[in-house]
Amino acid sequence: MFRNLTSAGSRKKDIFLQEVFENNGVMAKTERRCFYYIKDVIQVESPDDLKRWMDLQKESAANVKRHFYVFKEHNDKLGEDRLLCKILGMFYIIVENSVYAIAFLHSFRVSFAKGTMAK
Repeated sequence: MFRNLTSAGSRKKDIFLQEVFENNGVMAKTERRCFYYIKDVIQVESPDDLKRWMDLQKESAANVKRHFYVFKEHNDKLGEDRLLCKILGMFYIIVENSVYAIAFLHSFRVSFAKGTMAK
């Protein structure tokens, strides 16, 4: 399953991909998601404005540091293993006189189960 949700009036973009397959009696399900959100748009009129803005960003660099999470779970009762990886962060794009601050969330989820797997 592939889903790409984008709206011209919205500041969000959400891409989702899901795969389910079976091999040797083990059902595997993977989900990948990329979510982007335009958090702010800054107008700069001159190279000096851009330089001042960049200097301010260096001072607050800790606020935009990327975060990486890994969660693992094993369930003997269900015969299932799960893994979830998430990356959260921010990046900037400059287009003409505008600086776009874009927050993002990338996630990858995989689960393995013996036999059939519930949705």
